Amino acid sequence: MRGQGIFPGILDFINNTDYIGFYEGSINGTSFTGTFIPMIEVNKPGTLSYSESPNLISANLTIYIKSEIPVLLRYFVFDSYNSTSNELINTWNSIPVITSYPPITINLAVGTDCNTYIIYENFSQPIEAIPIPFIINMGKSLVFVVSNITLMSVIPYSEVSMLEPGDLLMSKDPINAAVFKLTVCRISPSLNYTGIEALYARDYAEPLSINIPWGLIPVSFNASGILAIKELLSYLNSGHFTVSNATYPPIDYTLINGTGSYMDYVVLTMAILRSLGIPTRAALGFTGERLSGDVYVYHVSGSAAIWVEAFTNFGWVAFEPISTSRFNDYAQLLSIALYTALVSLLLMVPWIIGYYIYYYLNKKS
Repeated sequence: MRGQGIFPGILDFINNTDYIGFYEGSINGTSFTGTFIPMIEVNKPGTLSYSESPNLISANLTIYIKSEIPVLLRYFVFDSYNSTSNELINTWNSIPVITSYPPITINLAVGTDCNTYIIYENFSQPIEAIPIPFIINMGKSLVFVVSNITLMSVIPYSEVSMLEPGDLLMSKDPINAAVFKLTVCRISPSLNYTGIEALYARDYAEPLSINIPWGLIPVSFNASGILAIKELLSYLNSGHFTVSNATYPPIDYTLINGTGSYMDYVVLTMAILRSLGIPTRAALGFTGERLSGDVYVYHVSGSAAIWVEAFTNFGWVAFEPISTSRFNDYAQLLSIALYTALVSLLLMVPWIIGYYIYYYLNKKS
C-alpha cells in the first residue's frame, strides 16, 4: 500500500487510550513517515447496561419544539446486545469534543435535493443533556437521510461538549433553550460518501454473537450499503412478519415464526447488517405530539422510541426496520406527526432515557 497526503486514522497507546485524528505524510507498505494530529481522545470501552443500576432516576421534563417538520429526539445509541437477558447495551465510553460555544455540527450523511429546517427547543426546566432532533425512514422505503445537525445556539450561552458524534450534546451549565438547524436530503444512488465519520463506524461492526439461520432469509444481498438495507427492509415488510406485544429471545424465533417485538426486529436487523460487514447501531430517543401548527411537545418520561442506524456509502442512515405505521412511503410522513408511528408498540421502558441523563450528568460532575 502506497500513498501520500492526509489520512484520518486512530493512534493506539498502551495506557488504554486511543486518539482519533489525522496522519499527514506518506505510507509505504506498513510504514508511515510523517506527523499525527490528535483531535479526539478515546478511552477504552467499559461495560454499561441500563439494568445495572438499582436506583433508577425518572426525569420530569417537557420540551416544546417549534419546527416545520415532525422529529424524534435522540439521546443515546447501543452497540451490543445480551441475548440472555434480551438487553441492548452500550459498551463504549463517551468521546468528548470540547468547543467554546455553538455552533456544533454533527455530519452524518450526504444526499441530494436537500432542505434545511430551523428547530427551536424550549425546556420547562434547565437541562444539561440537550436532545438532538432527528428524522428516520419509515417502513420498507429508504428515501431520506439526515445530512447534518447543527446546534446554532443555546440560551443562556454555555460551553457545549459533544459525546460520540450523533449521540449526546452536553452543556457545561444548565440551559433553557436551544436552536438547531437540521438538513434533510434525498438519497441518490450516484452519490458516494467520503466523510471522516468513517472513523467512528468501526465501533459498530462487531458481530452480536447471534446465530442467524441464513436459509430462512430468501434475500441474496448482492449489493452493499444502501441497496442491502433496501433489500432487507423489503423482506421484513413483505407481509410475512408481524409485530407482537411480547419479546421472544433468541432472535431465531422471529425469523422462524415470523413474529416478535419491535425490539426483536431492531436487534435482528442490527445483527444481519453487521454480518454483512455494514456497521450498525440501535438509537434510543423519544416521541412527541403536535400541540398546534408547527409546535410539538415532548415528554422525557413519555413514549420511548428505538430505531436502527447503519453506516453506508452515504454515511449514517436511520430507518425503522419494520413498519409500525400504515404509511409505507416516508415522503407521506413529512405532512403528519411522526409520533403516531411508534407510540403503541414499542417496548422500551421510558425510564431508560432518564437514567442515561442521570448517568451522564453524574459522570460529568
